Amino acid sequence: MPSPTLLKPAGYGSLVFAIKHALSGKEFQYLREFQELPNLAYTCSTVGWYQGSAYMVLTGLLNLHWSQNSKSLEEPLNRAMAAIIVLIAWASSAWYFRRGVKGRGFLTAVAGVFQTYAALH
Repeated sequence: MPSPTLLKPAGYGSLVFAIKHALSGKEFQYLREFQELPNLAYTCSTVGWYQGSAYMVLTGLLNLHWSQNSKSLEEPLNRAMAAIIVLIAWASSAWYFRRGVKGRGFLTAVAGVFQTYAALH
């Protein structure tokens, strides 16, 4: 059964991390190597980073909604959305680890586990 008690902090946590994520984009976007990327790579990387931030906002809003109506997670569409959130977190974590970005990989994996337990357990 989904946990409203855990879904609320998952929601607020996602919103906080969305802001931190958006702000942290500047860490790598100001690197000379990033600035020298071909236009397509530079543009797609920048847009993709901020799409990731928007994904976290949507995740936060969904979790806050589910915390108010956890029974909705018994519906197939809501369970599918929760499962996709978990899948994205774990796939992102695996990619971070594979590329040697361990801190973000670990944090993203923890978020995926927490999301699984809060929404799908």
